[in-house]
Amino acid sequence: MHSLEFLEIDKTVYIPENLGECDRRQYLDMSKLILLYQLGDINLDEFRTHGFYALMNMEYYKNPSDIAQQEKMQSITMHSVLLDSFFIKGEDNNLHVIQDYIHNPVKTVKYKAMTFVGPKDSFDGMTYGQMEDGLGELANFTKTGDFECLLKLFAIFYLRPNERYSKVDIDKRIVYFKYLDVRYVYGFYLLFVSFFNYLTKQCQILVDGKEIDLTILFQTNENDSSEKITLDYESIGLRSTTFQLAESGVFGTLQELRENDAFMALIRMYDLTIRNMKEEKELEAHKNKNSSHD
Repeated sequence: MHSLEFLEIDKTVYIPENLGECDRRQYLDMSKLILLYQLGDINLDEFRTHGFYALMNMEYYKNPSDIAQQEKMQSITMHSVLLDSFFIKGEDNNLHVIQDYIHNPVKTVKYKAMTFVGPKDSFDGMTYGQMEDGLGELANFTKTGDFECLLKLFAIFYLRPNERYSKVDIDKRIVYFKYLDVRYVYGFYLLFVSFFNYLTKQCQILVDGKEIDLTILFQTNENDSSEKITLDYESIGLRSTTFQLAESGVFGTLQELRENDAFMALIRMYDLTIRNMKEEKELEAHKNKNSSHD
C-alpha cells in the first residue's frame, strides 16, 4: 500500500500499489481505466488522474477559485504518479499491468435482477471443463482481440447459485451479458490472466503432505516429445491431452472428465508426467549401459 500524509488535517490515507491490493470497487474502477488506457482512449496522465480519484473514492469537482483549483490539480498530479506502481516496464519498453494475484475481488455480480457467482480464490473448485474452455477463450482473445471471447470467458465462470457449468448454454449467456458493464468482463479477464501466470509459473500445491510443482506441465522441452499443456490451439494442445485422459478412462467419459475438479486432473497429469520422465531416464541409462559394453 502507498501511504499519503495530509499534514493540514493530520491524516494518513492508504491506497493500493497494484490490482492485487484493490477492494471490489477499486478493482472494478481500475480495470475499466486499464482497458481505456490500453485501447488508447486515455493517456497515462489521464489514467493516473482518474485512477487516483477512484482509489481515493473522490468525485471530481472544479473549485470556484482558479488559484485553489490549480493548486488542487498540482497536488493530484504529484500524488497520482504513485499509480505507476500498477505497471512494470517490459523489455519492449512498454508498460504492462502487474498481475500476481489469484484471489477474486468480485465474487458475485448482480445483473438484471439475477445474481451470478464467480470462482473462489485460487479458482478452487473450478471444473476441468471450465479450465479447458477458459484457456481456449484466452488463446482466442490473444490471437483475435475479439471482445466476445472475454464475454464468453466471463460466462464460463460466472454461474447462477448451484448451477452446473455443463448445463449452461454459453451462446445464450453471451447474448444475455451483452450489456454488462465492461469493468466486470475486463476485470475478470485480468484476474484469469493473473491466475494463468500463477498456474504456469508458480503453482505448487500440497498433496498428502508432499509439495508438487504443477508448472512442469506447462514447460516446453524441445527434446521431450511427451504431451504438455499449452495455449497452442492450432495443435489443440490441452484438447489433445483431454482426449488422451478420456481415452484412458481415469476420470470416466469425456463429459465426466470435464465435470471433474480441474486440480485433481492436473495432479493426475503431473503423476503421469513424472512417471514418463522416470521411465525415459531409466531407458536412457539402460541404453548407455549397453553401449558401454559394446
